[in-house]
Amino acid sequence: MTPYLIALDLDGTTLNQDGQLSPRNINVLRAAQEAGHAVVIATGRPDAISENFYEQIGLTSPLINFNGALIHKPHQYWPGERALTLPVTTALALQQLKTTLPISLMVAEGKQLLLADHPYTDMPFLADQPAPTQLFDAQGLTQAPISVTMFIDEAQLPVLTDAVATDFPQLEAKTWGAWSGEYAALEVTAGNASKSNALAYVGQQLGFEPAQMVAFGDDLNDADMLKFAGRGVAMANAKPEILALADDVTTETNAEDGVGRYLERFLKL
Repeated sequence: MTPYLIALDLDGTTLNQDGQLSPRNINVLRAAQEAGHAVVIATGRPDAISENFYEQIGLTSPLINFNGALIHKPHQYWPGERALTLPVTTALALQQLKTTLPISLMVAEGKQLLLADHPYTDMPFLADQPAPTQLFDAQGLTQAPISVTMFIDEAQLPVLTDAVATDFPQLEAKTWGAWSGEYAALEVTAGNASKSNALAYVGQQLGFEPAQMVAFGDDLNDADMLKFAGRGVAMANAKPEILALADDVTTETNAEDGVGRYLERFLKL
C-alpha cells in the first residue's frame, strides 16, 4: 500500500453546508489514518475554530491554520511547530486602511490570541466581546500576531485587497469562502505564508514527497495547495478557477460527503 498525505480544506470542502463534519467523512478519515495515511487539515481558520474538528476525527498529524502561517499539534508540544508572525508595528500600520475604507472590524489573531479594535457582538465565527479588557491597539497588542483580519462588505473586498497589495506588498492577503455578504473578511499574513509552503513543510516532517500528496479544496486560497500536491482534487461545488486547475474533481459536493466518498474509492477503504 502506498501511504498518502491527505490535505483537507475545511469550509466548502470537508465540512458540509452547516459547517459540520458528517458521520461519513469522520469515519472515512479515521479509517484512512488507521490504514497508515496522514490526514492533515489545512485551513484559513484560526486554531480556536478548527481544533474541534481535529479532535472530532482524532487526528495525530500537524494542523495547518491561518492559510499556512501556523503549523502545530493542538494541546501538546511538537518540536516542529512553526508560526510566521507579523511585526507589531506592521499589524498596527494596517489600521491606517480604516481611514479610507469602510472596515467594520479588525482583529489581530495568533495561537490562542484574538484582539479586536473595538467591542462587538454577533460577528460570524467570533465569540462576542461586548466589553474586552484589551483591544487591538498600541497598548493592547503586546505580542506579534499571526494574522490581521479585516471585515468589510463583500462589494468592497476587491478594493481592500488592492489597497493591501499596494501599501503592504510584503504581505499576503487572502479571503476564504465562509465569510461573505456584510461580513466578508480579508486575512493578512506574512508574505511567505501559504497552504502549499505549509504542506511542503509538513511533508518534510512526516516523510512525504509531493507525489504522495492528495489535496482537496474549493476556493481561491486552496489554489496553490492543489497545484503543489501530486493530486489536486477540486470539490464539485468549487469555484470555476479551482475546477479549471485541479487534477480531478469529486463526483459529490461537500453537502454530499464528497471528500469521504472520493477517498473511499481512491484508497479502497
